[in-house]
Amino acid sequence: MASAAEGSPARGQQGNTTSKTITDTIVGEHTHTIVGYSLIKGIGDGEPIASERFSVGGHEWVLLFYPDGKRSSSSDPQLGPGDAVAMHHAAAAVPPPGMVMGAAAGGPPAPVPPHGAGAGGAGAAAGGAAAAAGDGDGAGAAPAAAGAAAAGGVPGAMIPGQHHGHAAAAALRMAPPGRRDTTNEYAALFVALIGEGPNPQGVVNTNEGKVVRAFHRFTLVDQTGQGRDLTKGRTREAGAVKISCARQDPNARNCHGYRKFVKRNILEDPARGFLANDTIIIKYTIELVVSSGGALSRSSNGPSKAELIKVPPPSIGKDLGELFYSGLNSDYVVVVEQDGEQEEIKVHRMLLESRSPFFRGMLESNMAEAQQGRYVVRDMLAPVVKAVLHFIYTDQLPEDLEGPNLEVAMAQHLLAAADMYQLTRLRRICERRLCESVDVETAATTLALAEQNHAEELKRVCLDFVSRNLAAVMQTDGYRHMTRSCPILQAELLQVIASTGAAAVAAAGHERAHGVHRGHVQHVRRLEEGADERRVRQRRGE
Repeated sequence: MASAAEGSPARGQQGNTTSKTITDTIVGEHTHTIVGYSLIKGIGDGEPIASERFSVGGHEWVLLFYPDGKRSSSSDPQLGPGDAVAMHHAAAAVPPPGMVMGAAAGGPPAPVPPHGAGAGGAGAAAGGAAAAAGDGDGAGAAPAAAGAAAAGGVPGAMIPGQHHGHAAAAALRMAPPGRRDTTNEYAALFVALIGEGPNPQGVVNTNEGKVVRAFHRFTLVDQTGQGRDLTKGRTREAGAVKISCARQDPNARNCHGYRKFVKRNILEDPARGFLANDTIIIKYTIELVVSSGGALSRSSNGPSKAELIKVPPPSIGKDLGELFYSGLNSDYVVVVEQDGEQEEIKVHRMLLESRSPFFRGMLESNMAEAQQGRYVVRDMLAPVVKAVLHFIYTDQLPEDLEGPNLEVAMAQHLLAAADMYQLTRLRRICERRLCESVDVETAATTLALAEQNHAEELKRVCLDFVSRNLAAVMQTDGYRHMTRSCPILQAELLQVIASTGAAAVAAAGHERAHGVHRGHVQHVRRLEEGADERRVRQRRGE
């Protein structure tokens, strides 16, 4: 009898093995803003407005909002023609930013119930009640009898990525023959699975095919800030919703949502706060169930962890702005002298040198400002100096000076400062704002400012405007200031007027030549007609 090999377990003994399966959720959120709600009312039953596509867990999703509702002729709802068109566009390589299918019809705007109304707690009437009411159903939800589409919140979790889509409510007319039904008292809301990335997670093989399981939460935002949001979603107790990955199968359950998401009169009630400035905001949160480990796991390499990690946006501008306002570890002082008073602003020498060629040249020299650690500003207002320093630290203007908040007078001051301190980006920001505000009263003053501060694009716009409105502009004080401070601009104005005038004269001469030619042709035709008439009379006389 042969002996057992050395090191191997004796016959009848078994080695101990272990395994582990880990199930967790990947959480994602998408915010969809619909502007122009009054224009999409009357679009018709079953016609959706689609959000931009967004990705969670390696799957691509799209929200479908039905302003006129979505009825079903059976207890097992499926996507209708409008959904198919919407999802076709959403799944395209370059999807439209927002889509409305159907005929637009006007109507009074309005908003929805406070948080929890028909949603959490008692509103989470289980299974049969929700299904019987027609709410909480959806292709992709569990069957209606077991659907327990109880509203109420899904337990919160860290959101690894937020996506924002904006849908302008422009109606594309694709109405089939016949009158559209707009009598549904409810607006509907669904989410649909429309595609997969290279590494989709959470895919499970079942007797219904490949599916993903998830908890979904839909929220209509109270825009008054009082926190009375309307939220509906699947609870943990009810179990995750299955959604099919078989997008080519017309019978596949590939969406989930609520046919009776909110009554339209509640949505449009101004007291509810859901409709503000003809705009509604929908927030959608998904918790995608993902399992790793085990022989039946789809990927042998295990799921990617990339989407579990939230990468925050860059914050260096914000951080440096806080450093500026705190004055922490500052080593230099900018002094603003105004009306005999001085205001000291603590700054960091290294930042001034790195961001502004003006400060770099001054602070790296033997000038008194470099030796004394102080730079005195006498020809600028304190708010202008502070805005410039804020820009040096953060590469943007303070929030109260951004966009249309930047008044023309401040933009003019900042343009001069940007030229002095050689801040090219700030100069362009000011140029763009001043270009938007050029009119008869400001054109000449702005033109002189552009000439003095090397703002070439702004100068070109002002020259063109003044040349076209010279008579009116010449009556302003700004024009007289321009002629005194920048007399050379008068010659440039004459050149612009001459060039545009020459073009106009050439065009007029071309038109006159054509007119002479047309007149000659008409004269010849009249002579020919007269000759023909004389010949006819002669024949009649014969």
